[in-house]
Order: sequence, then structure tokens, then C-alpha cells
Amino acid sequence: MPLHTTFHPLAIGRLGLRNNLIAAPLAGLSSLPYRVLAMECGCALAISEMVSAEGAIRAHDRTRRYFANDERVRPFGVQLFGSDPASIAAAIRSIEGEPIDLIDINMGCPVKKVVSKGAGAALMRTPKRAAEIIRNARAATDLTLTVKIRSGWDDASINCAEMARIAEDCGANAVSVHPRTRMQEFRGKSDWRLIAEVKSSVRIPVIGNGDVHTRDDALRMFAQTGCDGIMIGRAAVGNPWIFAQVLGTMDSEPSTDERGKAAARHLDLLCGFMGEHLAVLNMRAILPWYGKGLHGVHRFMQKCNGIATAAELSHEIRRFFLTHE
Repeated sequence: MPLHTTFHPLAIGRLGLRNNLIAAPLAGLSSLPYRVLAMECGCALAISEMVSAEGAIRAHDRTRRYFANDERVRPFGVQLFGSDPASIAAAIRSIEGEPIDLIDINMGCPVKKVVSKGAGAALMRTPKRAAEIIRNARAATDLTLTVKIRSGWDDASINCAEMARIAEDCGANAVSVHPRTRMQEFRGKSDWRLIAEVKSSVRIPVIGNGDVHTRDDALRMFAQTGCDGIMIGRAAVGNPWIFAQVLGTMDSEPSTDERGKAAARHLDLLCGFMGEHLAVLNMRAILPWYGKGLHGVHRFMQKCNGIATAAELSHEIRRFFLTHE
């Protein structure tokens, strides 16, 4: 089935994407194995989980794993967060030798330990500081530069259109908008009208994000907002097929057999990426998404949470999914 005309190649700065569907950065989830599966299912750009600018500068092994990548996942974006403009610039310069095609600045994370340091969504409250960060980032690199924002800090301070204009004026090549406030975190519904407001406020591409779970959701977001592309986050965890479904290249839901094989492969990829111990811990956190809606998934997870080896976890995954009624 051909792509719907709503889906088309997208240019962001000098970076050309094969379509306009993007895998969002997800803390604790968007490691290389996740991005491999997402790209195989059709998304055109995958972005790392957010990386501390200070951590990138120090380049500890743990931090470097966040932006580790290979040619299976290109183009690839790294998302940085921080509140110090000089540190953001230094972090960008420190990772330019990596296989990276895009830098994204996080101005939307609502997590307390991030905003308490003036980073993430806290920057929605300090537009002058946000502008300085974007200008310093732009001066530090010729790579495509994007900014991810929220609708505002709270309902009384909706300023996403202003922030998008600041991003454009300071040299960003695109802005992605999650139209929930910081105070909402991930509760309630995202207000797509604000994506439309941002789109009418800037000339650079606008990427919509929030509450896209199906192809119909994506088509409605395009129709209602006029956005240039869509970013899908948690709806893709344990469900990389959502990209193919949204693009219209897959008509059906994956079978339980397909879900099990993908989960087992995800575990194998994690083992190769971070070693067996960490892979098992990570996969135990991801498995509930693969098993969502299946009868007996709670008992399945209780058993998996007591498993310490990849071989045993892989066996249990195959047993549960491949024999599931």
C-alpha cells in the first residue's frame, strides 16, 4: 500500500528525511536497540533519550551509551538538556565526531530533578535563557538543530508560540511541540490547537507530538494542525509496528507470535548493546508494553521479574507469546 499523501519526505535544515514520521526521545527507553526496531518499521528519524550536557562533556561510559549509534539508525539525533548555554555548546562540540545527524535541545522535560536545575520545561519560564542556549548551540555546530518544547509551564503561562519564534530567530531548523504544560506532565489530553498556533507563528518545520496512537490519530493531527511532521513516543514502546501502521504500509495488528519474536530480538539487541545484566533489567521494564492487553500478562511479568539471565528470559518470552491463545 502506498504512503498516504500526508506522509512525504521532509527537509529539516540540510537534513533530508524519507518521510515525516519521527521516533521521539524517551528517557530510559530510546537506546540503540529500540531505535533499530523503530527504523525498521518505517520511522525516518530516531532520537536518543535525553543526555545531560555536563555528562556529554565528561563522556563517561554510561553517558556515551546514550548516544552510541551505528549505520542501521541513520539519520540519528541526539537530545541534550541543560541550563547553561556554554555547557550546551561544549557538549555539542564534544560529540560531533559521533555518527550524529541532528542535535535536539530539550525544553520540555517535566521531571522534577531536571526542572529543579533550570533545564527541560523550566526553560519555558526563562525565554531569555532559552534563547541564549539556542544561539550558543547554533554557533557550536553546522548540524541540523531542533528544539522540543511544551505548551508552557502551566495553564496561566501558555507561551509555546513565543518560544517557537525564539527558536527560529536563534537559528533552530525546526521545533517539536508537545502541547501539554509542565504541570500536566503526561496527564490529561494534549491540546492540538496549540500545535496549529505554533505552525502559524513560524516558517521552520513544526513537528506535532502527543496522543498519537493510531493512523487515524496521525491523520487528524495533520488535518487539525497543519504540522509538517509527527513525533510518536510511548505509543511505540513494545509496539514498533505503529510506524508502519501510521504510514499505511501495515494494515493489521501484529500477531502474538510476531510480538514475541520482536520482544526476544529486542532482548538480544540489548545484550549486544549493554551486556547481559543490564539488558535483562531493561527488558523486564519494557516487556509489559509488548504484552499489553494479553491474558495472563501480570503472571508473566511476575515470573520474568525473578529471572536474572538472558537465556531464561528469552525462553520465558517465547513460551508466553508463542503459545499464547
